[in-house]
Amino acid sequence: MVSSEMDTAIEARSIATSPLSSKVSPLSQIQKDKLLVIQWEHLNLYKFYPMALCSSWTIRCMLYPMSVVKSRLQLQRQNNVYNGMRDAFVKIIRHEGIGALYKGFWMTLPQLSASFLYSSAYERVRDLLQTHLHITNHSIVSALAGGIASPCAQLIFVPTDIVAQHMMVHNNPEAFGGGKKNIPVADAIRKDGLEGKRTLGLRVIRAVYKVDGISGFYRGFLSAIMLYIPSTMVFWSTYYNSLAVFRMIREKVTELEYGVKPTSPAEVDDRNLFLDQAVSGSIGGVASAMVTNPLEMLRIRLQVHRTTYRETIVRLWKYEKSQVFTKGLAPRMVNNALYSSLVMLAYESVKRFSVLPEFKNKIVW
Repeated sequence: MVSSEMDTAIEARSIATSPLSSKVSPLSQIQKDKLLVIQWEHLNLYKFYPMALCSSWTIRCMLYPMSVVKSRLQLQRQNNVYNGMRDAFVKIIRHEGIGALYKGFWMTLPQLSASFLYSSAYERVRDLLQTHLHITNHSIVSALAGGIASPCAQLIFVPTDIVAQHMMVHNNPEAFGGGKKNIPVADAIRKDGLEGKRTLGLRVIRAVYKVDGISGFYRGFLSAIMLYIPSTMVFWSTYYNSLAVFRMIREKVTELEYGVKPTSPAEVDDRNLFLDQAVSGSIGGVASAMVTNPLEMLRIRLQVHRTTYRETIVRLWKYEKSQVFTKGLAPRMVNNALYSSLVMLAYESVKRFSVLPEFKNKIVW
């Protein structure tokens, strides 16, 4: 995501142009009045929301196993269970079956609504920054909007993550729970007498509430905000800077193809623009994963090991040392790269299919 946090709106604007000169230029073949990126006012929201929901659910279903592997790698002490991403996949499938890769999946589905909450807040804040504060740099605008919108989504992400994470490590809580004294939730599940009578998800919810009350569902909330604010800011700034590089390449390709240097953005050949957005999303996802991995380690151990902030930091340094920068990073990078890329492809495709009739001839594929 977070990577599940990357399911968000991309900046949109319509660019108008003026002719190059009184002469007919080869660039006149390129559509001038084109909609490079699509904003809310261009969309039929009755079509957009159902299609976006289906695409988000499909992508989440495809990539959820990466989240399970990442979580287990980051929760184990040193390498006492798995020696890396491949070893984790092999051992989980061999000893627990493929179904173990989807433990907690259904409990995370409410996060789809959080994604729309994030998207709406992101768009509104971005519009506010541009309209009222007159910030015109798209990387800065999107980074600030993403950072401000992120805490809204955490109201849903944190409790569902906590339940899902306890489900992920249910089969071996001693290995992933930070030791016997740190697993009262697992003990409460063992003693509840509800095995076979209630689903594991409901039993975990009951156990978390019994041990910690309502506050147990928001354990580590501050650490989640500390993680996702810089994560979204790194993602959006990297995304737009990557798009700017691709834009420069497209300008050069347009000049070589038509023999005339484009003098305005609308004269650049933008065919398959969504591919640039997908690759930029992938680059942004990898960058955010690399920069924030220690914060992800802090968040997940606070929530599952149930230690204090000070104790968690001390234990991380004592047992992991420099591995806090790399532990679970491989599956997290793969997950973020694929998730961000697929979300951008799906999101932009859904927006193109959902534009109002008067804009259909202006969109760029």
